[in-house]
Amino acid sequence: MTGLRIWKVGPGEILCLLWGMKNLLTFFSSRSDISKFFIFFILSLGAGSFWGYMIAPNELRISDLITWLYLGVITILVYEGLKKNNLPYNEKILFLFAQAAVIWYLFLYVYSKLISRIFFGAPLWYGGIRFSGGGTNPHQIAVLLCSLCAIFLRELFRTRNKITCILGIAISLFLLIQTQSSTGLLAVVVSYVFFAFYSIGHFAPGRQKNIYSILICFMLLILIIGYGTFSSLLINWIADDSNGIGRIEIFKTFSIAFGKSPLFGLGPGIHGRNGTIEFHNTYLEVLAATGIIGGFIFFKYSILLFKKVFKADWMLLPILVSIYAYGLAGFAMRRLVYWGIVAFISVISEQMILSLSEDESQSINIVGE
Repeated sequence: MTGLRIWKVGPGEILCLLWGMKNLLTFFSSRSDISKFFIFFILSLGAGSFWGYMIAPNELRISDLITWLYLGVITILVYEGLKKNNLPYNEKILFLFAQAAVIWYLFLYVYSKLISRIFFGAPLWYGGIRFSGGGTNPHQIAVLLCSLCAIFLRELFRTRNKITCILGIAISLFLLIQTQSSTGLLAVVVSYVFFAFYSIGHFAPGRQKNIYSILICFMLLILIIGYGTFSSLLINWIADDSNGIGRIEIFKTFSIAFGKSPLFGLGPGIHGRNGTIEFHNTYLEVLAATGIIGGFIFFKYSILLFKKVFKADWMLLPILVSIYAYGLAGFAMRRLVYWGIVAFISVISEQMILSLSEDESQSINIVGE
């Protein structure tokens, strides 16, 4: 609930820090991919800050560098804490987290409708029309709800709690619609389409080539026939979003910011339109803040993460796809919930890979005997 923050610290940040403090000893000895990423990425932010101070000091926000330090520390502490649990327990915690989050935000929504739009001083609506769940804007909850839709979809095919999962998806989508986040809805659609296509190969392995060929041809035929209609719908959809057209115009100014310091970037801050607004795009923000060096660090880590998840369990991929897709029109990467989800996925993936390798070793030993 960012609406209750004092400066950059709120209840969520404090609770995560307190929970993670018990893993402080392992924090300094961590050699995980996620800890290496934060070390090198924050160093690149520092280099960018130096150049930003020299080139465009009006665009630099040193306080954002503190935010990244905090995000790095908390994420590594949470990651190390989850590693101490076994795989079934972490799977259970992830599902319970999703259920608790849905119940909490549904309560806040009902509370805002029946009692008050302020909850202990935190605004529950942004601008009076967009549900923010106690945040200063709807972005934090929108990122969370995107991932919840994907988590419940995965559990729908894994557990017997079908009704719980269906309700979880329905409530998450309903609340996401109340945030009026077109970026969030797009992220859910992308993750669900990804799930649908990949599930064909999983559940119908013998016929997947034929099914894929038919689907692709059918979709291409629809796009060709209805190109004019779909392009009009897309333009109208963007135009209906209060920030839609404006963000496209902001994206166009990226080359100006990137051209000032392409190698090291300008450090964390506001770089759109010559330092007057954020880009509202994770990937443009990363490149503007850290340049080619930081961009390489981020994209390399992302590739490693996707490969790890792909190897472990393809049903985890839609969760990751949802938050990465949100980054196309939002700075999801700067949200604490983003890194909480990434830490969960990283640990579960690594534990699943380890479990699979142990099973293979046991099978080899049995055959050898």
